[in-house]
Amino acid sequence: MKKKIFFLLLSMDIGGVEKSFLGLLTTIPQSKYEIHLGLIHKKGKLLKLLPSYIQIHKIDCYDKYWRLINDPPLLSIKNFFKKGNILEGTILFILYFYCKIINNRYYFYKWLLKNESIFHEKFDIAIAFAGPSQAIDYYICEKIKAPIKCGWIHFDVTKFGIDKGMTNQLYKKYRKIFIVSETAKQKFDNLFPKLKEKTEVFYNIVNPQQIKELAEIGPTFDDNFQGKRILTVGRLSAEKGQNIAIQALKNIIEKGFDVKWYFIGDGKLKEECKALAKQLGISDKVVFLGTQTNPYGFMKDCNIYMQPSRHEGFCITLAEALCFNNPIVATNFTGAKEQLSSRRNGIVTDMSASDITDGIISALDMPTITPTNCNTQTDIDKLLSLMTIE
Repeated sequence: MKKKIFFLLLSMDIGGVEKSFLGLLTTIPQSKYEIHLGLIHKKGKLLKLLPSYIQIHKIDCYDKYWRLINDPPLLSIKNFFKKGNILEGTILFILYFYCKIINNRYYFYKWLLKNESIFHEKFDIAIAFAGPSQAIDYYICEKIKAPIKCGWIHFDVTKFGIDKGMTNQLYKKYRKIFIVSETAKQKFDNLFPKLKEKTEVFYNIVNPQQIKELAEIGPTFDDNFQGKRILTVGRLSAEKGQNIAIQALKNIIEKGFDVKWYFIGDGKLKEECKALAKQLGISDKVVFLGTQTNPYGFMKDCNIYMQPSRHEGFCITLAEALCFNNPIVATNFTGAKEQLSSRRNGIVTDMSASDITDGIISALDMPTITPTNCNTQTDIDKLLSLMTIE
């Protein structure tokens, strides 16, 4: 009989967590394991890339509570009183201050989902694949039946405001906490020393052959630009650092280099980046290509791949760029040095515009190489072996 594995994600939007999940799936033998995927929001452009054998479950219980989870608590309390829900408003008011005092929202979620039943199916292992996430971790720990439960950390926990109390309380229930880079693990261990014995590095998995095949059939540059093309792939947001990149581009152009910078992705920072490029007088040298389900033709054909992130855990787009032969520049976010340690035409810079400028100028003189360190290793036995230790 097949072992049953349950993963829980927020959605299948285009992002590093979702891409790493697709990579992980390629290493789990479907002949031995029945794979289930829970989605809090059943949406996203990567949904169509899920193999047909994956059983998808929409986690409906959060639909009616999502605004309550994400809106400022005092606004939610005010809305309850406005609608005449005095009892609910009072309970939420008491919970809000209690959770704030103890720095732990666990009891808020317990109240919120008190009438929601436990998931009807039982699994051999259940995995909160996008943690720490209050909604995902709580559901895995309290609403899924499985003898083995695991957390999965994809980012540097010191760079985001996470609920330490709730994380400590829920993560004690996990058999294992997988973390996507050694540096990210060290930071998690320092923040949660009582959980250190449960943590283990599990590098994100990319499939080099699949990525190269997709590069041959996907779109690529079509603007006939004759200079050097710099490419960045990622959500347009403050933590991804595209605004620093545009400042660096201004410096590079002023030094006499004929370059254009192309950005794949969308997000809240897009309009700010456009305005900055216009202010600096380089709008004609900045190209926004939007969201691309298959960005690999651009990765293959750019002259330099550059990742200007402020925060990462293990950057999946950087791992994908390693499958191609062009020079790579990355800022010194968590995991960057691990990923580029043996790349002969890879450079890690500090996070200022001037440091990025220097890194790119150095990379312009670097040769292409035959990739030898694209992340082909798989740690899948670390996960699957948990189901044999019973």
